[in-house]
Amino acid sequence: LTLIGASLVYLLVTYVAVWSVPPDQLAASRAPLSLVFERTTGFSPAVITLIAIVATLNGVIVQMVMSARVLYGLAKQGSLPEVFGRVSAATRTPVYSTLAVVSTILVLALFLPLEALAEASSFTVLTSFTLVNLALIKLKWSGRPAPANAFIVSIWIPIVGFISCLAFLAGSIAARFDAI
Repeated sequence: LTLIGASLVYLLVTYVAVWSVPPDQLAASRAPLSLVFERTTGFSPAVITLIAIVATLNGVIVQMVMSARVLYGLAKQGSLPEVFGRVSAATRTPVYSTLAVVSTILVLALFLPLEALAEASSFTVLTSFTLVNLALIKLKWSGRPAPANAFIVSIWIPIVGFISCLAFLAGSIAARFDAI
């Protein structure tokens, strides 16, 4: 459902872009969406740039919170040191997990080029998705009954997800070797 929704948004943006600005001008532009925004609204392209920055920062914050929660959950299961499972009495958030994630991101951001960060982020997310799909396949095949409030999916969904993510990971690795 999400994929269909995202695809429709992309198609709508493409339609509006081509309808608003001739394709040759879009192709020549270094920032085609900014050009479309400027032509359709009359506002400065700086507005869309600001919106993009805020959206990106929001995505980064969501990823940091998610990563801290993963560390917290792994610590609670005994897979990581107990310190990552501690929560602040005042905020009820996993402070040490959050500090570990933010510190790691800060070090990487300070010392790696942007392209390397983007590749590492993409690879990490794909690896996570691959492992989540694999875990769901394992749960499905274990024969254990699902909890009463669980969201149930057919076995083919995590299988397709696992194969797709694995293919993207393989493509990413192959592209890296082609670049050498």
